[in-house]
Amino acid sequence: MNYRATHTGSTLVELVLTLAMMGVVTAIAIPSIVTMTDRMKVLGARQDVVLGLWAARNAAATRGDFASFVLHPNGELAVIAGADTVFRRNLVASRGVAVMVTRDSITYAPTGLGYGAANTRIVVSRGRRADTITTSRLGRVSF
Repeated sequence: MNYRATHTGSTLVELVLTLAMMGVVTAIAIPSIVTMTDRMKVLGARQDVVLGLWAARNAAATRGDFASFVLHPNGELAVIAGADTVFRRNLVASRGVAVMVTRDSITYAPTGLGYGAANTRIVVSRGRRADTITTSRLGRVSF
């Protein structure tokens, strides 16, 4: 009778090589995952800021009254129209980003145009990723 030995298990060398290859792949993938996470958090925060600016402008035009977009130093964003808070987000708590602004509030007139001094620049950053949102005196938003 001719018996053939069948190989059903793994040797220790094969297991060590597999774990080493998995370690290399993980070491390569982790930095790109962190970069992607930072990019997505900053993008979400930028969309929140743009939505807040739009909500303030829209509230002013709809209500026929002044409405303000306020960005507090702690990262809390609020849109206030009259005595009502129309929109509120905390960018630091929800997105984990840092926020820097040139002016802490923007007021829109009932016409929907910006009311007040000058352009405002809002910088949202996390890690090595940063986005800048600029609003003009007329109320236009660019990023």
